[in-house]
Amino acid sequence: MKLLIIICSNAFYINCCDNIKIFNDYMKLLDVEVDYCGVSSENDFHNYEHIIPFKYKIINSKHQISKICDFITDYKSVLDYDWYMKIRPEVVLLENINFDNLSENAVNARARVYHGPRKIKYGMSINGPGIWKNVGDCFYDKIEHDIILDDMLFIFHKNIVDMGAFDKFEPFGGSDNEWKQAKLYNDRNIPLNVIGIHFKETKYGNSSGDIHMNSE
Repeated sequence: MKLLIIICSNAFYINCCDNIKIFNDYMKLLDVEVDYCGVSSENDFHNYEHIIPFKYKIINSKHQISKICDFITDYKSVLDYDWYMKIRPEVVLLENINFDNLSENAVNARARVYHGPRKIKYGMSINGPGIWKNVGDCFYDKIEHDIILDDMLFIFHKNIVDMGAFDKFEPFGGSDNEWKQAKLYNDRNIPLNVIGIHFKETKYGNSSGDIHMNSE
């Protein structure tokens, strides 16, 4: 299995080097062939190159999802990977990711907003320890609907690339927040699969929360 990890940010901050090392150590434990792509607004890839080798180094000053879509579109003809993972440098992985739990026909990520019946450990990017502990944007319902994925870390199969999920598009007005990304997925008929990923992010010190931890 081949995996392309896309580290994407407006800058590759030096104070995130420990995060990158921890993440790379986890990836080495997986039985996968891993390549790295860096997408930054600055030519600052050297900040992480003592930890990981970049096969692709892309300077792009757009926002998050625009960066990803531009890269996938521009390089689609030469990309040959089974899985893709997008991650921000602020992420500190606390537990490895089980690829057996992923859908090959959906974008896999934690949720910012979830309506549905499932209970998912580490399935929310809110409600865990940190400044968003009491936001509470998960709600029980009999069927899943109105899901907003978190964009700190998401994983998708080559099937999703073939479905056009990350084709280039005209930039949104303002930032590419999760609600705008959800509209892009919905307009392109891309399924969304909420999974548990145990990590925290160093910018706000927030950790993963459980779906339905506070909603029942």
